[in-house]
Amino acid sequence: MPQYEGQCHCGQIAWTAEIPEERHVLCHCTACKLMGGGEFTLNQIIPKKNFNLTKGDLKVYSYKGDSGNSVDCYMCPNCASSPYHHQQIMGPDTIVIRTGLLKGNQKWGQPAAEIYDKYRDSWLPQTAENSFPLGPPS
Repeated sequence: MPQYEGQCHCGQIAWTAEIPEERHVLCHCTACKLMGGGEFTLNQIIPKKNFNLTKGDLKVYSYKGDSGNSVDCYMCPNCASSPYHHQQIMGPDTIVIRTGLLKGNQKWGQPAAEIYDKYRDSWLPQTAENSFPLGPPS
């Protein structure tokens, strides 16, 4: 399984992640837009054991997701880059990694899916193979 390196904007935090499939999932939800400052974020759901923090300590910011369960966002305490978040509804062993922060992710090609597509900005075309109005089917 390919291993990728990531780091935050200021370099205070670094990590590695084993990614089972080199494909992005675009998320258009309002939380991702507000926290990321863009039209979407690039993500992938991975086992938590595939993530290894190699430098620094992460700060945690929590909010209630659509399900009513907590979403814990892990970020650099200095520059606020967020390598991953954990949706409590997914169970303790699964995280959503921000694939846009991994070195070499640019070669991955067309995204696998777009989620929360009902919030996609009207001027953006659908770019992924699959599109879901909210989250993907379980």
